[in-house]
Amino acid sequence: MEEYLIRINVLTDAVFGSGYSVPGFIDTDVLYDEYGFPYLKGKTLKGKLGEMATVFVNMVKSVPELKNYGEVFQQKKDRLFGVAHEFDPNRLKFSDCEVSKNVRDYFRMHMQDSTITPDEILNALTHTETVTSIDYERGAAKKNSLRSFRAINRGITLYSKVISPFILDNDERIILASSCSLLRHLGSYETKGKGYADVSLLYNGIDVTKEYIELLDRKVKQNV
Repeated sequence: MEEYLIRINVLTDAVFGSGYSVPGFIDTDVLYDEYGFPYLKGKTLKGKLGEMATVFVNMVKSVPELKNYGEVFQQKKDRLFGVAHEFDPNRLKFSDCEVSKNVRDYFRMHMQDSTITPDEILNALTHTETVTSIDYERGAAKKNSLRSFRAINRGITLYSKVISPFILDNDERIILASSCSLLRHLGSYETKGKGYADVSLLYNGIDVTKEYIELLDRKVKQNV
């Protein structure tokens, strides 16, 4: 068993939709816990990284010099993230992406004496925005198209714990690190510039993203 940590630096305001609304106030709300801290579901992160892993494998297959590795990486990708509609408990497991435990513990401690409330935390870390649709024939907003949503403020850093039931080999490390590096957007309203992020893979507290990606270059050179 191995444990990794994924760090997500949210570089632009983000909308990690909860599927809920606040009648008369917000049409699209974000996910946040009982203490007011926004978060992203681990299942959502795993799905996005799985998509990026597929992109990476297809990139490898498209490079003539790497075509011999294509099927190997495909098998390793399936081992890490699984195959659609097939349940296997021996895959990577992702915790929810949350603000660091030390930060959350600090503010939870102050909530016990009512110094800080969850609403204050939520309002400090998020804000509301409004959008509308334009009727281009009239050059005006469409009737009843005004919508509001809550957005997470840029600059927040979230962490997700990744548990692997097996020791990752170098190929699997390459895939996981490359998936993190390729993942650039999370959440809704991507076309409006929301959810741009920098995603890194950490092991024992050290950023190993670049180190693991470079394993592919070494692998190729050793087999030339």
